Amino acid sequence: MEQQIQDLIASIKKDGIEAAKTESDRIIAEAEAKAASILKEAEDKSRSMIADAEKEIGVMRSSSEASIKQAARDVSLSLKKNIEEKYSEILRDAVKKSVTGVNLAELIKAALVGDVSGKAVEISASDMAALRSELSSAFSDEIKKGLDIRPSSALSSGFRITEKDGSGYIDYSDEECAKLLMPYLSDSLKEIIG
Repeated sequence: MEQQIQDLIASIKKDGIEAAKTESDRIIAEAEAKAASILKEAEDKSRSMIADAEKEIGVMRSSSEASIKQAARDVSLSLKKNIEEKYSEILRDAVKKSVTGVNLAELIKAALVGDVSGKAVEISASDMAALRSELSSAFSDEIKKGLDIRPSSALSSGFRITEKDGSGYIDYSDEECAKLLMPYLSDSLKEIIG
């Protein structure tokens, strides 16, 4: 009987050890599976974070490149505008210098064509003061026919031929002449500005 008890104890021990080993193997397998799952999830999350960061870097790089291109374009346009304004200023000054004194009287004579009655010539107040006697003698025949020569505070240089009734005028001021000449210089400017 003692043998049977020992066999029974041995059998119970053996069954307990096997059950414990089976349970231990199951727990280990579950732990390994859980660890593998956690590791795979961490790797997937890491890959996703890296991909998102690379996308964000790409967007930032594209945005930075676009900003740099826009800034370069803005600087180029601003420079071109400044150069054109400077050329326009130089042209206005050149026209202003050439439309004075005897030249002014000759230009007015050339611009006055046909019937002068009902017309007026407006010139700057400073030119009027400097050229009053020259203009009176140069245009004595036209003044007798009704031409009026008068100063204008709106003009700094050049002249304007107007209808006395205010219905129209032709502007030969330094600013208008420069505006008219500017398009002919624009091809030259384009070559210079590039």
